[in-house]
Amino acid sequence: MPGASGPDPGMPGPWPGPGPGRDVPFYAGGPPQPEPRLVPRTNRLAIVALVTGLCGLILLAVGFAIAALVQAGRRGERGKGLAIGALVASGTWVVVAAVALAVVAGSLVTADRDESGRVTGKDKMLPAALRVGDCFTGFQVESMTSPVTALPCAEPHQGEVVAQVRLPAGEFPGNRKVHEQATDACFIKTIRFLKSRHAQHLEPYLILPAKANWDSGDRKVLCLLTYNGPDTITAPIAATLDPKLKYWTELSYGDCFGKWDADVPAQRVLSCSESHWSQVYAVYKLKAGPYPGEKGMERKAETGCKKQMNKAFGRHPQPEYYSFFYAQKFEWEGGIRTIVCFGMSEDRPLKKTMLPR
Repeated sequence: MPGASGPDPGMPGPWPGPGPGRDVPFYAGGPPQPEPRLVPRTNRLAIVALVTGLCGLILLAVGFAIAALVQAGRRGERGKGLAIGALVASGTWVVVAAVALAVVAGSLVTADRDESGRVTGKDKMLPAALRVGDCFTGFQVESMTSPVTALPCAEPHQGEVVAQVRLPAGEFPGNRKVHEQATDACFIKTIRFLKSRHAQHLEPYLILPAKANWDSGDRKVLCLLTYNGPDTITAPIAATLDPKLKYWTELSYGDCFGKWDADVPAQRVLSCSESHWSQVYAVYKLKAGPYPGEKGMERKAETGCKKQMNKAFGRHPQPEYYSFFYAQKFEWEGGIRTIVCFGMSEDRPLKKTMLPR
């Protein structure tokens, strides 16, 4: 009726209140379900990159990481964080490797030394970092840049740095020319070691400057002697020199020695009252200038020694034979201009001087 309170029975009423079976609103077919969400998969290359990065396989890790970043971006895949982590891990390994390399490199150019500079322990070193007077073992001819062990010369060793030379300034002349120059320069510096009692078992080697070193002003050459004899060497090579041996440039007027042996670079000087076969009768020098060549040197020496023989012996009996020493090209370029003339007995040793009183 008009004016009556309460809902109109013909109109829909409000939602039913709470009660049994009415705890939640009613929807036909049940409550709405959320739409399914697709989760992107993780890029496999990113996983591989992280694993290789953590294992220190730097080049592989960087390659996989870059590929993963590109691939994941194109495909909408996950894994960019893993790829970045691989790059970070690789960077960490690079830093660790750099520090380790610096430590190792530093240790390969230094050795424990006393105040005089002599090596006191056993240290791995690069041959180019050795100093004159350093003895070493582990030298490899086929790999002369491989580390050696520097040690005191009083201990058994393989070789020694006996000299250092500096080649002339100028444009890098090429490896062959550098080797030639270094060979000549080192020979002049090491002549005295030919008087070692181990001379026949000593082999010379060179540590040469590379082009990069040359261009930066480092033209240093190290002259090495290695021992390949049957004994064990436990002293500096200088301590093995025989004072009675003379290289041909050291021979003097009146020196007596045995039969000339071209394979023996130094002669044993004897008392002329002892049995001997040869005696020096003249020593003189040629004028400086360009090297006259092997034949030219031989002619000069032969002509000069004939004149010197006439001067030395005059009317006295002359030697049955005579011969001479003269400079090779590398010796000439090293400043040696000496000619040594000596007489020889033909078939019997002498026991007195052949020179006139």
